[in-house]
Amino acid sequence: MEAVNLKLLVSIKSLAEAEKIKEADFDILDIKNPAEGSLGANYPGVIKSIREQYSEFPVSAAGGDLPGQSGIASQVSFALASLKVDYLKLGLYGFKNIESAVLMLKEAKKAIKLSGNNVKLIAAAYADYEENNTINPMLLNEIAFKTDIDGIMIDTLNKSGKNLFSFLKADDLKRFVKQAKNEKVFSALAGSLKSEDLPILREINPDIIGFRGAVCENKDRTAAISSVKINSLYKKINK
Repeated sequence: MEAVNLKLLVSIKSLAEAEKIKEADFDILDIKNPAEGSLGANYPGVIKSIREQYSEFPVSAAGGDLPGQSGIASQVSFALASLKVDYLKLGLYGFKNIESAVLMLKEAKKAIKLSGNNVKLIAAAYADYEENNTINPMLLNEIAFKTDIDGIMIDTLNKSGKNLFSFLKADDLKRFVKQAKNEKVFSALAGSLKSEDLPILREINPDIIGFRGAVCENKDRTAAISSVKINSLYKKINK
C-alpha cells in the first residue's frame, strides 16, 4: 500500500495573519486575497513582507483566477517569481481548451525563467467548471505533460455552501492523483475542504491539501485565521 503523506497548505491574506500563525504547525504558507476570488491575487508589498517573515519556509502565492490571456499571465508570473516565492499558482478561469492553457503556461514558464528565480509553477482548474463555463480539471494532467509544469491543483470557484466533493467523485479524484504521479507532477486538492473530509482525502492521497475556511475562526474564508484550528487540523492529518 502506498504511503500517505499529506502536506497541509494554509492560505492567508495579510502580514498580520502570517505573524499570528508563525508558531502554528503546517507545511506550506499560501498567500492569496479571498476577496478577489478563489485564487485571488494579493499585493506585491504584502507578499514581499510575508516572504521576509518566512524566509526559510515554503511559501506559495496565488496569481488570480486568470482570463484567457497569456500576456497577463506571464506578467503575473514574472512579478510573483521576482518576489522569490517557492510556488506560484495560476487559475485557468478564462481558458476553455487545452491549447490556450498550454500556450499560457509555456509563457508563464518563460517569465519565471526570466526572473532568475527557481519557482515551481502550479496550474489550477476548478471542480465546478461546468457551471462556470471553464476548462475541465481532468485535463490538467494532459496540460502538465505538454508544458513541463511542476504541479496541478483542483479548487472550486463556488465557496457558498458547496465544496470539492459536491462536484467531483472520489474515484475521479483518485484517478487524477494517480495520473499526476505517473506524469511526475505533484497534485493538490482544495475547495472549501473540512476536517471531516480527511478520511477520504487520505484514500485519494494527493501530495498537498489546501485549507482556508476550515481554519478560520467562524469557518468563513474571509474571517480571521485561527492558529488553534490550524494546529488541530495538522494533528488530525498526522496522527
